[in-house]
Amino acid sequence: MKKLASSKSEFQPDSEGMLADIAELYYKDGLTQNEIALRVGVSRPTIVNYIKQAHEQGIVDIQIRGSSYKGSNLSRQLCEKYELNDVYIARTAFETDKEAAIVKLARLAAMALSDLLTEGDVLGVSWGGTIQRAADEVPRREIKGLSVCQLVGSMTTDALLASEASTIRIANRTGAKCNTLPVPAVLSSVQLAQKLRDEPIVQKHFDQFKKLTKVFFSVGDLSDESLVYASGMTSPMEWESYRQRGAKAVLVGRFLNEKGKVLDGDFDQRLMAIQLDQFRAVPMRMLVASGAEKLEAVLATLAGGYVTHLVVDDQLAKLL
Repeated sequence: MKKLASSKSEFQPDSEGMLADIAELYYKDGLTQNEIALRVGVSRPTIVNYIKQAHEQGIVDIQIRGSSYKGSNLSRQLCEKYELNDVYIARTAFETDKEAAIVKLARLAAMALSDLLTEGDVLGVSWGGTIQRAADEVPRREIKGLSVCQLVGSMTTDALLASEASTIRIANRTGAKCNTLPVPAVLSSVQLAQKLRDEPIVQKHFDQFKKLTKVFFSVGDLSDESLVYASGMTSPMEWESYRQRGAKAVLVGRFLNEKGKVLDGDFDQRLMAIQLDQFRAVPMRMLVASGAEKLEAVLATLAGGYVTHLVVDDQLAKLL
């Protein structure tokens, strides 16, 4: 059993070494908070605070394997129905706070992704509220040779950080090489978009899309509350025209109908993002979604064959 040094003066209250020692006594050696308090010579509330500090500073990272959430009958039924490799279901039915339910889903998605990432992977990351939250929950562990790549150019709303933020955060938490896309998501003209694609630095990033082994993404719906609409990616007239043409989902900036087919238009030619044929060629594609309002968007994405792994809350799982 690990012992702390006898002199408390050897440690400062915010010392990472002391926090690590206390975390080891609590999580590995199984001592109670009272036992640790007696050993160190401080109060139990102080030990509680030290354990909290250890979490906040990333010294302690508790992981529950995401695979634990894919063993239910409903998960197996969804795998069979939609020909998926795995379905992870977050139990959020008893959450009264919507934000708490989304965070729970994001944590599950982060754990599931971490379970599947391996040495040498090239991970593509999309944009969205759940993806941003999940990026903050990815367990801190270095994955040798991992690269993380932004799938859609830069955009932002008042509600979210810029689209590159999730890519950067996942890279930081995994010690990965980070490849952000240094252009706006949508350009003002087709000609300008093509000129930018011809730039060597942009071409180099787009070449990364051919090397992707996994993608981590969400999908937008066609409601006026959609982040894609709120971000100003499309004008109100464009948005309405896609809805009139039967759009049900927005996947990495591309509009899909209920059968998962791409609805082409001028907007697509101005978009700086991965092409969907490249997207669908990636071996593992993990979609994260929640809530009844995303049902049509998720169904369209499934119909198009864009998903191999699905992370949803129990409400959406039952609707599916």
